[in-house]
Amino acid sequence: MSSEYKRFPRSEYESRWERAREGMRAEGLDALFITEAANYTYFSGGHGDFSFSRPTIMVLPHKGSPVLIVHDFFEHSQQRESWVDDIRTYSPFGALPLDMLKAVWEELGLNTGRIGAELGTEQRLGMPYNDFVRMTGELPGADFIDASDLIWGLRMVKSDAEVEYMRKACSISSRAFEKCFSTVKPGMTEKDAATILYDTAVELGGAAVWTLSNSGPYNYESGFLPNPSEHVLEEGNLLWIDTGCKVNGYSSDFSRVAAIGEPSSEQKKMYDIVNGVSNTAVAAIRPGIKASDLSQLCNREFEKAGLKEIWGDGDCSSAQSNRANRVGHGIGMATTEPPHIALFDDTELKAGMVVTIEPTVVTNYGHYNIESNVLVTEDGPDVLSTATTDLIVI
Repeated sequence: MSSEYKRFPRSEYESRWERAREGMRAEGLDALFITEAANYTYFSGGHGDFSFSRPTIMVLPHKGSPVLIVHDFFEHSQQRESWVDDIRTYSPFGALPLDMLKAVWEELGLNTGRIGAELGTEQRLGMPYNDFVRMTGELPGADFIDASDLIWGLRMVKSDAEVEYMRKACSISSRAFEKCFSTVKPGMTEKDAATILYDTAVELGGAAVWTLSNSGPYNYESGFLPNPSEHVLEEGNLLWIDTGCKVNGYSSDFSRVAAIGEPSSEQKKMYDIVNGVSNTAVAAIRPGIKASDLSQLCNREFEKAGLKEIWGDGDCSSAQSNRANRVGHGIGMATTEPPHIALFDDTELKAGMVVTIEPTVVTNYGHYNIESNVLVTEDGPDVLSTATTDLIVI
């Protein structure tokens, strides 16, 4: 197969299949049944169904070659994008090809097998629930098991090739921040700033660029941060932007802050506190530390800074932001994925994971969140988000 349209070489997918089989052996599974779009892309290289009307399915057996089951509409694109050799097509629109699936189960000896499926935490089936029930009813000898831990265990640890796409995405976002903050001036709007950032990221090769911003006045009663508004930037505002882009399906996601005019003493003080807490957490990242340990560390640092009351009793940030229940998250194909840097997540970090760190304080004089994207390595943290974390003055 030509590699022109493929994200990675064949060896990348063969490595994923073998790691998945190791996991299957450990959990006594005979196959994985993959239907969710991102999981399908991760394991096959092809794009998943984008309209929910033509399911894309991959069956990865413990023994034997993987099989793709795709709609006729996708046949040629899957041949271009995927390294899977066995691609089978169906024609009905909006329906699961049950007869074809049953034939594959029988051919692979899975009629009485234990099949891992996307049934658990932060997983979704890429097919209607009623179709899944109908399929399991037609296969009374097969046992469908939750494989969410196995799937996330694979996706959380990035290969060198995956990291390079993420490093490029972070480089694009970093350069876009530099262009934005060197171009924005008082009198412009949040939307003007976001447009500069967005256009720069696209020019540099970033896809699926998104932006959230705030410049004041601050009112977060809605519980979620708004998209860029027509608010005119004026002296005394802090312009906070959280943005990211994708390169070949892999994400960046981090934020930076600029002051419009000379910041006040209280703005400087709060910025330094939050940035210091963030940097302390980043420096602590290493293989073996738990996600919950990093959250506890942020709690302790905020208490030491005398901000216990504004920090609140939760494990993420000030009262208005506390609803997030975390100070960071994993990142990869999804902008937000496990592990979660939170008290409730005891996942031990491993080399190859990429996480964000973003403790936050929201006040009526600014939004303080300086997010970093960090690769876990045996030698310590490798910060991919290289844009300066200094408070920029415009």
